[in-house]
Amino acid sequence: MRQPHVQKIDLPNATLAAQAFSQIDYADAYRMRLPASAPNDLDTVAHAALGTAPRWITLLMRIRDRLVGMLGLKTAGRSAWRGHRHLQAGDQLGIFRVFDRRANELLLGEDDRHLDFRISMLVCDDQGANWVIIVTVVRFNSWLGRAYFLPVRPFHKLIVPAMMRNAYQHYLNQQ
Repeated sequence: MRQPHVQKIDLPNATLAAQAFSQIDYADAYRMRLPASAPNDLDTVAHAALGTAPRWITLLMRIRDRLVGMLGLKTAGRSAWRGHRHLQAGDQLGIFRVFDRRANELLLGEDDRHLDFRISMLVCDDQGANWVIIVTVVRFNSWLGRAYFLPVRPFHKLIVPAMMRNAYQHYLNQQ
């Protein structure tokens, strides 16, 4: 199976994530074209992209949880997709809490004492093709947030595209 192309894009300003914080300390955005045969409803795409992860990401998260747990920060634990098929504010999708929802966008994230982050997941149509866009924004709450994110940042840039490709390969193409 051909590897789907994930493209880094400029931060779309009209997203819920881009508007989530008055100050943003880090932001990125990626997009990927969905297969023509794939379901393109927001909940299916969100579950496929954010509700599961490749094994290497799961392993990294376990290592991260052990390290940050010693600092008293929140850990992912053994999160699973909980909530309704139609995700709403307050539902949980994997390690992410749903903060808000629009017709074609979910706002997810978490708040902790060191940093807060939000992820917008959008499904949109562009020139007859369906695309998924994932936007991440981070706000540091202290020096610990800055120190924490320093080693996380390069992994984040690998993890988001990997999760998008994982969704494409393992879920979105299965019809």
